[in-house]
Amino acid sequence: MSVVDKEKLDSAGITNVGDVLQKIPAQGNAINAQNNNGGDGSTRINLRSLGTNRTLVLLNGRRVVPSGTGADASVDFGTIPLAMIERVEVLKDGASAIYGSDAIAGVVNVITRTNMNGTEANIYTATSSQRDGTNYDLSFVTGHSSNRGNITFSGGYQQQKPVMAGERDFAKQTYSYDFTCTTEMEQAGDCTKATLTGSSSSPTGRINRMPNGGPVISIPGCTTKYCTADGNGGFRNFNLPTATSFGDNYNFQPLNYLFTPSTRVNLFSNGHYDITKNTHVFFEGQFNSRKSTQQLAEEPATLGLFGTPISKSSIYNPFGQDIVDYNRRLVEFGPRTFNQDVNTTRLVFGLNGALPEEASVVKNWKWEGSYNYGRTDATNQTHGDLIKSHLGRALGPSFIDPANGPTCGTQAAPITDGCVPLNLLNPNHVDPRAIQYLTFTGTQTGTNEQHTAQITTSGKLVDLPNHGDISLAVGGDYRFEKGSFTPDPLTSTGDTTGNAQQPTVGSYNTFEGFGELSIVPYSGGEVVKWAEINAAGRAYDYNTFGSGATGKVSGLLRVVGGVAVRGTYGNAFRAPNVAELFSGQFDGFPVLEDPCDAKPPSSKNPVVLDPMTQKACTAQGVPMGSQFGTSQQRALGGGNKQLQPEKGKVGTAGLVYEPLRGLDFTLDYWNIGIDQAITSLPVATILSQCYQGGLQPFCDQIQRDPVTHEISHIVDITQNVGSLTTSGLDFSAAYQYRNGAGTFRHAVEGTYLLKYNIDTGTIDPNTGKQQIIHGRNFYDLGVNPDLKFNIFTIWNHPSGIGAGFNFRFVNSIQECDQDNCNDPANGRRDVSAYATGDVYLDYGVKSAQGTTRVTVGMNNVAGVKPPVIYNGPALNADESAYDFMGRQFYVRLSQLF
Repeated sequence: MSVVDKEKLDSAGITNVGDVLQKIPAQGNAINAQNNNGGDGSTRINLRSLGTNRTLVLLNGRRVVPSGTGADASVDFGTIPLAMIERVEVLKDGASAIYGSDAIAGVVNVITRTNMNGTEANIYTATSSQRDGTNYDLSFVTGHSSNRGNITFSGGYQQQKPVMAGERDFAKQTYSYDFTCTTEMEQAGDCTKATLTGSSSSPTGRINRMPNGGPVISIPGCTTKYCTADGNGGFRNFNLPTATSFGDNYNFQPLNYLFTPSTRVNLFSNGHYDITKNTHVFFEGQFNSRKSTQQLAEEPATLGLFGTPISKSSIYNPFGQDIVDYNRRLVEFGPRTFNQDVNTTRLVFGLNGALPEEASVVKNWKWEGSYNYGRTDATNQTHGDLIKSHLGRALGPSFIDPANGPTCGTQAAPITDGCVPLNLLNPNHVDPRAIQYLTFTGTQTGTNEQHTAQITTSGKLVDLPNHGDISLAVGGDYRFEKGSFTPDPLTSTGDTTGNAQQPTVGSYNTFEGFGELSIVPYSGGEVVKWAEINAAGRAYDYNTFGSGATGKVSGLLRVVGGVAVRGTYGNAFRAPNVAELFSGQFDGFPVLEDPCDAKPPSSKNPVVLDPMTQKACTAQGVPMGSQFGTSQQRALGGGNKQLQPEKGKVGTAGLVYEPLRGLDFTLDYWNIGIDQAITSLPVATILSQCYQGGLQPFCDQIQRDPVTHEISHIVDITQNVGSLTTSGLDFSAAYQYRNGAGTFRHAVEGTYLLKYNIDTGTIDPNTGKQQIIHGRNFYDLGVNPDLKFNIFTIWNHPSGIGAGFNFRFVNSIQECDQDNCNDPANGRRDVSAYATGDVYLDYGVKSAQGTTRVTVGMNNVAGVKPPVIYNGPALNADESAYDFMGRQFYVRLSQLF
């Protein structure tokens, strides 16, 4: 277990506890406020990079309702106010036998402050060295305690300003990378490794005058395959990007958020009251309101993807034939925005106490009964996408009506629903009425709801010789989970140029019983200081798939000299959640080139497909030599009611050495294996299984447009597939001491990854054996380097002065062509290691009014930029692993009354 106490939280200089926890070495690849394209304003935790839904989050030992835009699988840590947190316990071990489903990777238990007398107020502000991304946080905690109870209340307001991608050098423009280009080839002028890309959906448009499967279009002034508007009513050759120029491609980055804005308001309260000596009533109450926004550049109108050609009968089509393959950036329409309004409520009520001393076997046993209710209500408004059916009418046949001017339809059958013909081929000549007709504001709603009733009791059964004992804890609970996501009607039916999404609604319930037995056969000896054996078990019954059981055993032995050995072994399970079971189908657009493309964007020259790929492409009707120029493909995901729970085995073995008081070293080996993992296959795997492996079931998942032969979509629903295994070493060293200069805390904590593999349940096309995707040191499965560690030092002087620093290191990895380093034939490049440091200085002074403390600090002192990852999201980097803000200064003023 790692413990992040209040002193560590304060020294981080961050206002969201999730952002602090995302920096611990055992965590990786989780969403946060840096996720703009595909983000939702939340911050989540992903232990061992096994998925946020495999990390169980508790608040004071009890479950927390999932939060987000609806039917979510994990907790947004932004809903937990930092001011109320006493410490965070991170159990980096499977704990399904103790806590139930979702604890395969581990448990994050947030412990809040209690028994407070007085009031504490905090004012915090931070800004980057470029004076953007400013953050404001105001909070207070007040409490009163008596000899019969206590009550604590807190409130807070936080506002985060945005950072634009165009304001950072590493993000202001995007590149494609030719992994086949060596340094020698580049020096000889035969290729260019990094080429500016942007988007071929440019403001001046791009016409493919030689579309696959269609007649050649004669365009005066243009002699190449692609043409664009020349700004004078005519057309010219489309200029492709180079290493130093976007050509006619569009740089969309300046309009994209790099760090997304948000505001949060939170209220929290807890307390207890002693009804009698042995009976107490307690409660927890929580409310969080979040408003967050993401912004993307204007809509790219890609007619081939939308299936909406410009009709040869349109008054704005001068070529006399349908324009099938055309795309243009709709700069006249403004950027696309996504605005979340999420409210999370949680209430806990219960009784606890102890059995009287007069009881025989169970005297002084503790007991507790509680009811836990949580609910999230969310609204997400989107703007900037188009109504697809309206776009088809606006690009369809049109004519000039003497009374009304340009009119959609024909003179015999005019369209009278407000349609205005769209002058798409002539930029900056779009009728404002056409914009009004084509655009809409989509309103999506979602909920998460959780009910848990639980009863537990625990205590000592019997004393043993040699100062030992046997203790037992037993309990049972009932849990009900419900979630929904309701898109607007246009998004639900797919009548939009944005990502289609069908509704999600569903629920499940479970009854569970659990127990834990602790045996201490020996303690207090001269050689053996402590010996302990634990066994835990849980039985469960879900209405969605049935019943089962899980168990765990562990042991601890402490001997003379400060040496201890420990180990655990258990099986774990995770039930499919609401979204995995009941999610409607939805669109995604992974960054991947079409394997049938004879001139993909990453290649300067045409390529010759290998025989296996060419055979599969021909079987799908793709003409030889087809050129598509697409760098993203549409994937169709969704839930699966036939899912079964995934099951795993988790083992750990560790050594602890404490040679001096305050000095300790730990080393732990861990191994996690998950069978029948609930997931969707990487789209790259589906493509490789079809085109390189020649497996027809995977080719059947790839659908192509019958006219253009481009990939229209790839079916990739959630399913139980293969297995996932990961293992590694956790290490730490800590030293705390006091001398004439004050109190010092030094610590280092790290993880060395030995293995991170996914068995997809498919055949490797290169070896004919079961396909294993290796993720360690490869970007194929995210940022999973072999080594990550943190170092921190905290110093406090009796005079009230304090200081400290934090250092974080993430080792280098490799990325490869088509995001597939598991194919040894693919070219690859090194992604550099990443290291940042934070420092702070504070001073506290006591007066008649209380204690006043001022803290000033600087995060990312050296202004380190994230390493370039060309296969990363549209920022040439990875939001989940590296800091995008850059150097940041902050000031915190605290007053304790």
